[in-house]
Amino acid sequence: MTNIQHLYSALGRQGLTRQKLAHILPEWWSPEIEATPSGAQQAKLYLAKALSLRIRPISETPPRIEFDLPTEKRFKRSAKTTDADIEVAVALAQSASRIAISALGREYLLPPPSAADIRAHILGKGNDWVGLSQLIDYCWEIGIPVLHLATPLLGKKKMDGIAMSIKGRPSIVLSNKRASGFLLFHLAHELGHIALGHVAANGAIVDDEIKNSDADTERDPQEVEADRFAIELLTGNADGRLTLQSMMKAPRLAELAIRYGREHRIDPTHVVLNCAHNNKKLFPLCVSAANLIAGDRSDQQTVTQAVSNNLTDGLNPDSEHLLRNLIA
Repeated sequence: MTNIQHLYSALGRQGLTRQKLAHILPEWWSPEIEATPSGAQQAKLYLAKALSLRIRPISETPPRIEFDLPTEKRFKRSAKTTDADIEVAVALAQSASRIAISALGREYLLPPPSAADIRAHILGKGNDWVGLSQLIDYCWEIGIPVLHLATPLLGKKKMDGIAMSIKGRPSIVLSNKRASGFLLFHLAHELGHIALGHVAANGAIVDDEIKNSDADTERDPQEVEADRFAIELLTGNADGRLTLQSMMKAPRLAELAIRYGREHRIDPTHVVLNCAHNNKKLFPLCVSAANLIAGDRSDQQTVTQAVSNNLTDGLNPDSEHLLRNLIA
């Protein structure tokens, strides 16, 4: 077994199988190239960059896998997720963020202001409400890339949101797969972590599962702060809690949510999902209504399209290929 095959075996034990790695390998890659000493070295360097690996451990015999992660990281995980699971997600998010930051043709305008100020800025541009596309545009405008991680390399290691900073340059990486409305709150929550100073200059906050809890006294204070920031940004009131007064079918709920959203300048998908949070029995109904409101365009498509719109030309082909296959 060649050295590169030993590396594939070590990565496989992390759940990063050869089959999954094929999704991010560059177009010039071939078994013949990696079978040569120079090709194997090139393969190691590429994989180290793509997976945020430390070089020295993977050059040992046998190779060891050590992720080169942010120095200050905090994992907000549920009981079903391990730190090892999260490390893979953070490593991939960091690789995608580095590429996006390097190709972003504007400086980071630090720090983001208050939730109220951001809301006023977005609404002041003539928008009906603070929706996903408007909030994504705002983040890119102030130099914060917003990415949706969708690579098969994640496996089951999907995080709702990661707020990250690389040498003082923040990014937000989402990976929830729900199609309509969920990423809006997740993005607002992660922006809250950045705006509130929770993220160190070389740090990351990883939210395995973003969900409000009525028992705020049992939660991390920073998570409560980020939630309140998000709610204020989206509704104008940090204590904004919406409820349904009567049961109805999804089309009627969608219609009422759109009307309420226009009157109160709140994205209608957030209107119904806010209601769902405050009455878990309504969750399926509210999700159905959110899907009707959103139509054919998914949250993930909205995030990914913004990446294409905001990155400058001139990204080297390998980096472009890697980013495209990490986020699509």
